[in-house]
Amino acid sequence: METYSKPACAEQALHWAAIWFKQLAAFHRRNDADSDWRFSAGDVIAFLRSKRDGGAPAWKRMKIIEGLIVYRSLVQRQSVQDLLPLKFKMHEIIAIERTQREGYDSIDDVVGKINPREPDAIQEFRRAMRRDGMAYATERSYVGKLKAFMADRGLACLADFDSIGASDVGAHLTDLAVDGNVAPSTQNAAFHALLKFFTLVLKRDMGPIEAIRANKGKQIPSVLHPEEVRRVLNGLKGVHLVIAKLLYGCGMRISEAMRLRVKDLDFANRQIEIHQSKGGKSRLVPMPDHLVTPLKRWVASRAALHAGDLDEGVASVWLPYALTKKYPAAHRSLPWQYLFASPRLSKDPRTGRLHRHHLTFDTFQVHLRRAVIAAGLFKHVTSHTFRHCFATHLLWAGTDIRSIQQLLGHSDVRTTEIYTHVRNPNEKRVESPLDRLQMSAGGAAKPWIARDVTTTDLVAT
Repeated sequence: METYSKPACAEQALHWAAIWFKQLAAFHRRNDADSDWRFSAGDVIAFLRSKRDGGAPAWKRMKIIEGLIVYRSLVQRQSVQDLLPLKFKMHEIIAIERTQREGYDSIDDVVGKINPREPDAIQEFRRAMRRDGMAYATERSYVGKLKAFMADRGLACLADFDSIGASDVGAHLTDLAVDGNVAPSTQNAAFHALLKFFTLVLKRDMGPIEAIRANKGKQIPSVLHPEEVRRVLNGLKGVHLVIAKLLYGCGMRISEAMRLRVKDLDFANRQIEIHQSKGGKSRLVPMPDHLVTPLKRWVASRAALHAGDLDEGVASVWLPYALTKKYPAAHRSLPWQYLFASPRLSKDPRTGRLHRHHLTFDTFQVHLRRAVIAAGLFKHVTSHTFRHCFATHLLWAGTDIRSIQQLLGHSDVRTTEIYTHVRNPNEKRVESPLDRLQMSAGGAAKPWIARDVTTTDLVAT
C-alpha cells in the first residue's frame, strides 16, 4: 500500500479522496456532507461499473478505488479490508486491458515457456494456472497430481478426458486412500488439483464426488507457552529473527512472510499488506511496534543490495500476471523487490529469466530447528507453530474469535475455533485424582470422594 508520509503527497491524496467520495455519494444519492457514511464494497462496485460503462479505463477506476481507500482509512478511520480485493482485482483488469490494447508477441510473453514434449493436457493446465496467477510451487504440485491421475486412468491426451467424470475422480481418490495409504493432505491436494483442471481447462463442473476419504481426525494445534516462544526467538539472529517475529507477531504463514515485497510495508499506518495468500486472498495485519525499527533497518539493507544489482545490471524480480507489460520498469524498482531476498540470483523455471528471488522456506526451517534445540524444547516446532501461537495467545488475552479470524485470513470461523481447544495455562486446572492421592507418612490418603458417597458404598457396588 502506498504510504503518504510526505505532507504534499498526503494533501494531494486527501484532495482526490474527497472528490471521489463526493462523486460516490452523489451516485448513490447520499448527502456528501455526511463524511461518516459507511459505504460498502458493493457501493463502490456499482459506482465503478457506471464509470466503466461511461468509458473510464481501468487505470482511472483504480485511482477511484485508491482514493476511496485513503478516504476510508485517513478520514473515516475505518477498516479498508473489504476494499482491498477490489484494488487487487483492478490490477488484473488493468493488465488485461493493456494486453488487449497492445497485444503480445507470443504466448510466451503471458505464461512463459511450455515444454512441447509434455502431454497437451499438461501444457494447457500449465497455461491456465499461469494465466490465473498461481504460484509455481502450486503449479508443480498440481501438475504432479494430474500426471498421477492420467497414469491411473490410462489417459494420454486432452481428448481422452471427454469421457472422464466424477466417478473416475472418486475412484482415483479412493485408490489413494485405500491402496496408496496417503495422508489426508495428499488426497485433498489431488482433489483440488483435479477440480482446478476441470474448471480451468475442461471448463465443466466435476460433479459430486463419492470417495473414501483419508481419515485425518481432529487435530489440536501444537502451541508454545509465551516463555518458550521467547527462548526460541533468543536462539535466532539476523533475518531469521525478523522473519520469526513476523510469524509470531502477525500470524503470517511462512509463505506469506517470504513473499512480502518492500511496498507491502506501510510504516505510516503501521500495517502490512499480505497478497496472494492461501486461496488467492489478501488481507491487512497490524505491524507490531516492536518490529518497526528492525523492518526499517532491513529495508535499508535491502535497498543497498538492490542498488548493487542496479549497478551490475542484474536488478530484476518476478512479477505476477501481466504486470511486466503494464509496468515495464517495475521489476527493477525497489518497491516491487522481495523484502527477504536470496543472496544469489536464480533463473525463473517458467521464463528462463534471471531474477533475485526470495529466501527459501527450508532455509528458515533449518535455523528454527537449531533454535528449538538450543532452547531445550522437545516439542515439534515448525514455522507454522508461530501462527498457532499468535492465534492462541490472542485468544488467551481476551481477543474475540472474529477478530482473530480476520487477522488469520480464515474464510470460516470454524477453522479459527480449533484454537479454543488449546488449554489456557492461566485458567484453573482440573485436578487429577492422582495428584489428590497424596499419601501421608502413615499411609492415609487425602479424601477426594464426595461426602454423600462412602468408600463402603463403592466397595459394595
